[in-house]
This record gives sequence, structure tokens and C-alpha cells, in this order.
Amino acid sequence: MDFVSRHASDQQTPSESTSSYSAPPSHASEEPEYLARYMVVKHSWRGRYKRIFCISNFALITLDPATLSVTNSYDVGTDYDGAAPIIGRDDNSNEFTISVRTDGRGKFKSMKFSSKYRASILTELHRIRWNKLGAVGEFPVLHLKRRTSEWVPFKLKITYIGVELIELKTGELRWCLDFRDMGSPAIILLSDPYGKKNTDHGGFVLCSLYGRKSKAFQATSGTTNAAIISNLTKTATSMVGVGLTVDSSHALAVSEYINRRECHPTCLTTSMSNSAKEAVGADETPCGAWLVTRLRSAARGTLNTPGVSLSIGPKGGLGEHGDAVSRQLILTKGSLVERRPENYEVDSSLFEYREALTHRLYWCSDPNMAGKEGGEYNEYSVSIVDRPRK
Repeated sequence: MDFVSRHASDQQTPSESTSSYSAPPSHASEEPEYLARYMVVKHSWRGRYKRIFCISNFALITLDPATLSVTNSYDVGTDYDGAAPIIGRDDNSNEFTISVRTDGRGKFKSMKFSSKYRASILTELHRIRWNKLGAVGEFPVLHLKRRTSEWVPFKLKITYIGVELIELKTGELRWCLDFRDMGSPAIILLSDPYGKKNTDHGGFVLCSLYGRKSKAFQATSGTTNAAIISNLTKTATSMVGVGLTVDSSHALAVSEYINRRECHPTCLTTSMSNSAKEAVGADETPCGAWLVTRLRSAARGTLNTPGVSLSIGPKGGLGEHGDAVSRQLILTKGSLVERRPENYEVDSSLFEYREALTHRLYWCSDPNMAGKEGGEYNEYSVSIVDRPRK
């Protein structure tokens, strides 16, 4: 299995290390809490060989998959200076480099790896250096409020790993989306009020994977839709190696976009609408339905919360700015659907879940599951603690 895990098990530290990493005192007697672990291939003058690439807030560690012994380890604070994809002629290239050094001395050198999960690895590698990274670009935009059909001013921030929507008055993070979680197409153009495919006078839609809703935007004075889209596509390619597809073949009118989003939040093109409806399970007999409390992270649940220390914040959600909302969880033979109980609107959906989620869904009533793969849960909540990403 190439994707090892996003979370660490409670294991003892491997016996002997050939690395320079020295953990903080509180972590000295145990293995660090990993944010993620991936199977990668290391490229060196000796050849190519498999390694388990472990990412924590304190160290980058590679393990020999045959023995689980540490082969290399680098302190994040002193020995790690960044990561980048290797952009090749082949769109399917999955190579990347990390810039590291040993014992906090000498020059940083590039180490080369490859993995089918390059985008996720680079996203995590950028995130652990977040305090050293600034925004790539910030643009004034109008965001379409679907229920009122109003365009509301926001700030769209493009970061090393994705986009963030910021409230102008409060500076609060309203919504975010990683490049690795964008759909295909990732961007759909909206036509102008006269129905013309005019990028600068229409708008654009950012589309998500994993059943998340799309969002429509429009550039305001001082910038253009073309400039924002160009910045998005270039940043996604150069920072995490993701090629974002822009669909301009059938620019949608705003009214048409709203109607299609009402039918299904994640599938906007005509060719996808029928299959999407079937995937949601509208015509399937539910195997079960439960009224649950969804514990959301900040930005209405769109902010990623890596690691297993998911504390409950003052609003009842995950972390300081997270919240808790009532949802109905519906299970069919082919899908898992999350709906809002007040109007039965689909909030998110996961298709063909059985292979992807069999080992990631846990009933909260099972005491043996407490604290595993995503934190502790009480009897009133059900959580999906992982999802496949590339």
C-alpha cells in the first residue's frame, strides 16, 4: 500500500538512528506524533529504493520498510529548508525534492524522491513551515451567495498549498481549499450577464473533490479574473505539482450555475449531472440514517486539522475556531451522504466509499475505537477520520 497512514500509532522509537534529529524532551522517549506517513521511492547515486516518509512538526524521518529502522532524520527547525516538485515534460511526473542538511551545519542539499501522493506530501511539507511562508497573492473578489444570489466582497488569498477566503471586516477565515483537493475540471468559467464567454466580465467557479461544494467568484476593481486564474494555476504547479484544468468549453450563466448546484453541489457540467444524482443515492433505498453532530474545524469545516490531538474548542468543534452542527448521515449501498436536517439539502457526499472508507469509519459506541485514527469521540458524534488523497 503506497499510502501508509495520515496518523501515527503509539509505538516505541526505533532502536538506533543514523540521523541528526534530536527530539524535544517531551518527545524523547516515544515516537513523534506524525502528521502523515507515505511510501516513497528515494533516488540517490546508489539507485532507487523504497522508504517510508514520515512527517511531524519536529522532524522529517525516513524508515526502511523492511525493518522499520530509521535511515535519515532531519530537524524541521534547523535542517529543513523547503520542498518543491520536479516539473517534467510528462504530466504524470511524481518526483519532488526536499532541501536538508545534517546537524544544523553546512549547506542545504537537495534529496530526490518520487511518490504517487506527491501533492499531499508537498502540502504537508509546506504546512510545517507555515510561519516562514507568506501569501503568494491576495485579490479582492466578490463571492456569490447561492441562497440570496448576491455578490459579497471578500479577499481571496492564494497560498503555497491552496486558496483561502477571508472576511474583509474581521479577517476571519471563511473557507479554504487545498490544490490537492481540487476537482477536474478545477475551474469553470462563468459567462457575463449577456451570456458571452468573457473571462474578465463573468466569473469563475472553484470545484472540489470528495463531495465538497463549489464556490463562485468574480474579480473586483484592481484585478481581473484572468489574473487570479493564472496565479492559481501557476502556483498549484510550482508549489505542489498539481495541474489545474480550466474548463471554458461551456461557460455557465450565474442562474444556471445556481440551479445545477442546487441539484448537486459538486457536479456542474451537463455530462456529470445524471451520474452525480445516482451517486448521491437519491434513488437508492437507505441502509440506515442517523441524526448526528458533526464536529467541524475552522472555516466551516474546510480547514484541515492534521494529527491525532483533536481537542474540542469553546464552540464545540475541533480547535479554537471550530463549531458543531446537526446533520443527517445516510448510508446506502453505494454512497454515504451528509444532509442538513432542516431542508434535506446535501452538504457532502462520498461515492463508492466501501474500499476507501472501510477502515476509516468507527462507531462511537465502541470503546475500543476511542483515541484511534482521529481522536476520541462521544456517543453523540460520528466522524469520518480519513479520506484517500493523491
